[in-house]
Amino acid sequence: MRATDAKIEATGFSFYYGKRQALRDIHIKVNEHQITALIGPSGCGKSTFLRALNRMNDIIPGARAEGEILLDGRNIYAPGVDVVELRKRVGMVFQQPNPFPKTIFENVAFGPRVLGLDGKISLDEVVEKSLRAAALWDEVKDVLHKSGLALSGGQQQRLCIARALATEPEVLLMDEPCSALDPQSTLASRS
Repeated sequence: MRATDAKIEATGFSFYYGKRQALRDIHIKVNEHQITALIGPSGCGKSTFLRALNRMNDIIPGARAEGEILLDGRNIYAPGVDVVELRKRVGMVFQQPNPFPKTIFENVAFGPRVLGLDGKISLDEVVEKSLRAAALWDEVKDVLHKSGLALSGGQQQRLCIARALATEPEVLLMDEPCSALDPQSTLASRS
């Protein structure tokens, strides 16, 4: 473990899909409470890098990483790292909405329940707070029993944002989360 003041630090990080190199020698520091945007053309590796930050690429056969990504000074690719624990700390919202085939309420309450927060805090409060933060509460507060899959594409994306916020991750990765939102929803979700 190295001492670092960055929340996340990539040092000499490269990533491969089989023989194809997708990322080459990435060096970046991201401090705590900082918003960082990755900008580049389609296909340049932005999503691959985001997925590497919480090891979502681990499930791809033949994928491999070189170098280090540190979270609070610890290499997330070191042997013995608990990937489930890592993903509790580093949440992710994908470009395409992926609500669970559950009610709106259950979509947001799922993470807190899995983490054992049931009974420690009011799930009603967590769900409302998270839906408000994702600018969706006013649209769904009277239909929380409705399936999340029945929502519009933009509403589904905001539901996925609310679901990610409900677990209060230390780091939240967002891969073009507003691409499915109309301009009004994008502005509402930023406030």
